[in-house]
Amino acid sequence: MLIANISPRSMGKTTDTGMMAHALHEAGYPVRAWDADESQHLTQWSEAADGFPFPVERNASATFATDVTPLKDGIDIVDVGHTENHPHIADSVLKVADLAIVHMEPSMADWQRVTEPRTSTPVAEIVARSAFTRPDRQAPPVWILLNRVRTGVRSAQDIRGMLRDSGWNVFTVMIPNLDELKQATAFPVERASRGPFGELVTEMEAKGLIKNG
Repeated sequence: MLIANISPRSMGKTTDTGMMAHALHEAGYPVRAWDADESQHLTQWSEAADGFPFPVERNASATFATDVTPLKDGIDIVDVGHTENHPHIADSVLKVADLAIVHMEPSMADWQRVTEPRTSTPVAEIVARSAFTRPDRQAPPVWILLNRVRTGVRSAQDIRGMLRDSGWNVFTVMIPNLDELKQATAFPVERASRGPFGELVTEMEAKGLIKNG
């Protein structure tokens, strides 16, 4: 299957992609990561870590869907270029995605960028229009992952409620605002499955979004 990690701007998407990929790998899934962001930040992270324990490929183009054949017995996880700057990349990845995960901080700024941007297409519309290019004419399921969540504040619950009231699926697991995660993209990753990303994999399995074996 193929998971498309998307967001309008820098919302921790690359960090989430790398950590999710490691947690999936540690859980026993065959994993292949794709850097479909022109910044090549995921590739840079892999190089800084002397390589990840799974392949990292690059394809930040409008031809992703025709260039890439998703793994049949594993998970392709894609760091997709920002939807507000590179919608052509998102459009192509979503043609072949089995699941789209929107990454955002629980802030009003990110709420506005995801749901009602002034100068770009809302994420929901980008995902919805992919239905017309898919064989089953159905857009992939979409879930929101809240990250950079601070402890002791109400923002996450408030934004979660606003998202759910607007019809979004929202993961129960939230990624905390930790310095070790902010600095992770310069170092190798160890024991990703023992923290919130391992909990995320468990929740995805429980919801039937991914299957092991």
